[in-house]
Amino acid sequence: MESIRLRAKTIFPSVMLTVLSMVQALALELLWTRVVESPAAWTLNWAAFIFWLQIVAALLGFLQIWLFYISIVIRLVWVPSIFDSVIPFGLGIVEFALVELTQPGMMAAWLFAIALLGGSTIASGQWVFIRARREPENREFFESVSRATRQDLVTAGSSSLIVLGMAIVIAIMGEQPAIATVAVLVVIASIGYQSNLTRDYWNRSMREVGDEPVRADRDA
Repeated sequence: MESIRLRAKTIFPSVMLTVLSMVQALALELLWTRVVESPAAWTLNWAAFIFWLQIVAALLGFLQIWLFYISIVIRLVWVPSIFDSVIPFGLGIVEFALVELTQPGMMAAWLFAIALLGGSTIASGQWVFIRARREPENREFFESVSRATRQDLVTAGSSSLIVLGMAIVIAIMGEQPAIATVAVLVVIASIGYQSNLTRDYWNRSMREVGDEPVRADRDA
């Protein structure tokens, strides 16, 4: 039985990245098709400006998901569950929906999809961290990383909650250009913040023994 666990820990990361890379490639292809075929992309008005902001936000979001999971696979090992094997497909479904909703008049639904994508990524990442902490191979990393508290999880998910709140506001008030622009800019800023956290974790993992210690952060 132990040999099966070892084989799963060894093989699963490459399998997960392979499936995730295919899903991300399909999502990027759909995003490119949306840009090419959408009339909103090739006009000079406020709607076109918002549309391109949405494209940038979606592209950055897809890249952040890829960086997040590849950093987890490089840093940690864990015994995978059936849930781990379907994570890429679940994220892919939300990404495909996000691309389809990137069009005028669908801002509230688009924001909801962004919030769902961000929340799902954080939740699945925390799921991996919890089980990775049990493996002795990860001891060196977790020696400087305290366990996530409920407050940490609320903080990590606050950006998704803010985006969800903006989706509700736009659904009630209508898709006003100024509010929609601010909402998408908040999404881009939130993705930038999450990317910075991923970079910090990556730098810590690549730090050699004897380097200056890094401030302890939370799991997710």
